[in-house]
Amino acid sequence: MNKYYLDGVLVVEGKSDVSYLSSFIKTHYFITNGYDISEEKLEFLSRVSEKRKVIVMTDNDKAGEDIANKIKNKINRVFEVKSAKIPRKSYKKCGVAETEYSAIVEALKEHLVDYNKELDVKPIYELNSIIALSENPEIMKNRIINDYGLIYGTTKYLENQLKMLGIKPNEIIEKYGNK
Repeated sequence: MNKYYLDGVLVVEGKSDVSYLSSFIKTHYFITNGYDISEEKLEFLSRVSEKRKVIVMTDNDKAGEDIANKIKNKINRVFEVKSAKIPRKSYKKCGVAETEYSAIVEALKEHLVDYNKELDVKPIYELNSIIALSENPEIMKNRIINDYGLIYGTTKYLENQLKMLGIKPNEIIEKYGNK
């Protein structure tokens, strides 16, 4: 099985989709957590779309179509939001995580490059250290969330959002590392 790189953000419905897709596609993943995608998440994706291509890959069912439409209706930025459609016959069940490798690759083919190139989508952040070593970790965490318009979550989740926005590790270290 070939490994691929996708330069952009791949929006999926759940963790099982990321678990499956990340076994052969290296990219930034954004999880909607199903049908009820919040306005906060839509706003964040809109900001991401100003800097990166956003590709939506949801389940081939009514809920998946509704999620994709909500995202497309919200985002009208520099990079076009595209839905990667997988033919219904490719599903064993109804979800992305159950779709055959070849159908996923075919649906995303215009966005994928062979991973033989040394591409890295996971720069090292020291966000956990910056937060933990601050005078008041909770205040520091909230400051970073507010300064960059992030969605509240774990430090790892915040790091992923910073990466999607193209925020470089040295910017974070310079801005917050000495406080």
